[in-house]
Amino acid sequence: MPSVHQLIIGSSRRDAITNMALTLRDALADKYDAEVYSYFVPDHTINGEVLHFPDMPVGSSEDVLVYHSSFGLEAVTQELLQRPERVVIVYHNITPSKYYEDSDPVFSRQLAWGRRELELIRDKVVMSFADSEYNAKDLATYGYTDISVVPAGVNPRRLDEVPTSTYFLGELTQHFPNGFVLFVSQVLQHKRAELALEMVHLLRSVWRLDVGLVVAGPNRKPMYRRDLEKLRQRLPESHVLFTDEITEQQLATLYRACLAYVGTSEHEGLAIPPLEAMANGAPVVVRAAGAVAETVKQAGIIVPLESGVGELAGAVARVIEDNSLRHELVKSGYARVSEFESVDTTSHFVERIEKLFV
Repeated sequence: MPSVHQLIIGSSRRDAITNMALTLRDALADKYDAEVYSYFVPDHTINGEVLHFPDMPVGSSEDVLVYHSSFGLEAVTQELLQRPERVVIVYHNITPSKYYEDSDPVFSRQLAWGRRELELIRDKVVMSFADSEYNAKDLATYGYTDISVVPAGVNPRRLDEVPTSTYFLGELTQHFPNGFVLFVSQVLQHKRAELALEMVHLLRSVWRLDVGLVVAGPNRKPMYRRDLEKLRQRLPESHVLFTDEITEQQLATLYRACLAYVGTSEHEGLAIPPLEAMANGAPVVVRAAGAVAETVKQAGIIVPLESGVGELAGAVARVIEDNSLRHELVKSGYARVSEFESVDTTSHFVERIEKLFV
């Protein structure tokens, strides 16, 4: 049986690329030897579903290695160039290195290398995928052609069967008696969580809305997390709860209980949390970064990227105060998720892969 293994850089149950790769693995497994391998040691949350890269068997020129491009490591580049398998790239976009040049030079160089890697492996790649038109245009600037725009493996309803945690809901209600706005993301500089803190400060101090903010996501950069804590201390009305790592049940509970989901990122290649929020009945307010408008379409309030935090706070305030607007956004969100799911992107991905074995 030929192999179609996948390589991701890191893995976690709450990582979007990991979940996409696992969905693709399940779809490929009927016809191929298909596993997901992580270059770094798989996170404990993944329960053995993702294997460690050193354990990946070396295939042949008849096999396929699907590489999920989102970061840069020279060791990975060398592996891709030296291994005999044909390479298929799935491009998730790479955050511009400029966001980390001062705060984390090593991380910045790795991001820059990821874009250099696109050029180095191009001649080895036999098929290209991007999970948004935005990403496809970016990938094309590195000389790639015939790029399939397929957000393969994305499942906005993946939390449908996950029950709400009544215990966690009780904790949230105790902390935020009048409700909260939700921010879901890894805590990284380009996600601009500080805008969310400034936003809730304005909601409480200017709009006089007794609401809070939940920042839900792992702390990837401790220095940035400390900066956010300092900002919270300077803003007397920034009523904020940082959850750090959370379970799938806690995430589902947050989506279902929040007054609104807010996205403040500066750069997004696809933006899956807004889709998950809509699938769980949360109205969405986001900044128009990267592929966000392409993903959300007319189902949420999209604030221009150049707008200030006041406009963002005003949009969220309208959602909280206007029940008819909130109802319309929730309805539009469900419709957008149904539209997104109307195309079986996973099957399309598998069909494209099958052509490599004809």
